[in-house]
Amino acid sequence: MERRELLKLAEYMLRLPTAPYHEHAVREFVIQYCRQLGLHVGEDRAGNVVVKHERPQAGRSRHRETAQPPLVFVAHMDHPGFEMLRGHRAEFLGGVPREMFARGVGVRMFGRDGICPMEIRRFIGSAWPKRKLVDLKAAGGGARATRKLRKGDFGMWNLPAFRVVGDRLHAAAIDDVLGSVVMLATLTEVLRRRLRTHVWCAFTRAEEVGFQGALALVRANKIPKTAVVISIEMSKQRPWARIGDGPVVRVGDRSSIFNPGTTAFLLRAAARCRERQPQFLVQRCLMDGGSCEATAFAGCGYRTGGLCLPLGNYHNIGKRRRPQAEYVSIRDLEQLLNLAVTACAEWRTLPATNAILKKRLLALAKSVPRPL
Repeated sequence: MERRELLKLAEYMLRLPTAPYHEHAVREFVIQYCRQLGLHVGEDRAGNVVVKHERPQAGRSRHRETAQPPLVFVAHMDHPGFEMLRGHRAEFLGGVPREMFARGVGVRMFGRDGICPMEIRRFIGSAWPKRKLVDLKAAGGGARATRKLRKGDFGMWNLPAFRVVGDRLHAAAIDDVLGSVVMLATLTEVLRRRLRTHVWCAFTRAEEVGFQGALALVRANKIPKTAVVISIEMSKQRPWARIGDGPVVRVGDRSSIFNPGTTAFLLRAAARCRERQPQFLVQRCLMDGGSCEATAFAGCGYRTGGLCLPLGNYHNIGKRRRPQAEYVSIRDLEQLLNLAVTACAEWRTLPATNAILKKRLLALAKSVPRPL
């Protein structure tokens, strides 16, 4: 996918409002986009969306080919945000420090009667795990605008929805709407290249408040236990994982370490990318800035792996702990898409990942000065 087309898709999706439990705009776009591609689109009772592409090899029956477990990419459609309670009070859903809720900080609420620019009047809640509650007032003073808002309306920080400066893409809700963008772009490229692969994409809800969408998929048995699940995330940049140095094959997160065989498979796909494009960059890192859905699936018995982009201003936490737009490298984004598509093309090698590790160890043993 050309950069211009990729950024056009990213801009459209990143301009859509979202928050935990309020992903409907992103969700409807995902469903419409995938149906236009002619893909099978499924939903569960929790509102998660699972899109399936199954294309058997030439000369093989569909049943025989797709007996091999699918490669399942997963990304969540929500981003930390606000939900209105009664009156002028709202609750913040997601993990951010208390300092973010300073007096006068701007909030953009999405009511049934339109967008209401608001600002924080005071913080009245406590830090996680207790509820984060704030009083809001109309931007510029007063509280009359809250009359347009009803219980259940939602909001986001009042930040630019989308902006490109050089190689940097800045947006209010990159984590993890951009992960959903990558999955849609991957499905588009899989179809354009007519790849013979078996890949699913799971678009989940309410990740920011306890992996609720991912766990609902598990409870409903929507993802087969034999599948390999790869989380596509935007993860807090670390000193050892810098923006601009390429996408990250994520060996683990704050809570767990992922499956070694799956990591080996993703690194093999990265090596294929580098064969075709010598300037291709990739990083292999532990991204412990937060926990992702790979941990949720791993805890439920799945083989998991992770791909991510280093993210600036994670969860909009900017300098002095004030809300600022998140940002990533556009070049990193393009290479993440390349890596995801290549992983789809290499899907048939998934069962051999453990054998690949064994082969590497045997090759290492042969290169020693002398045996014991």
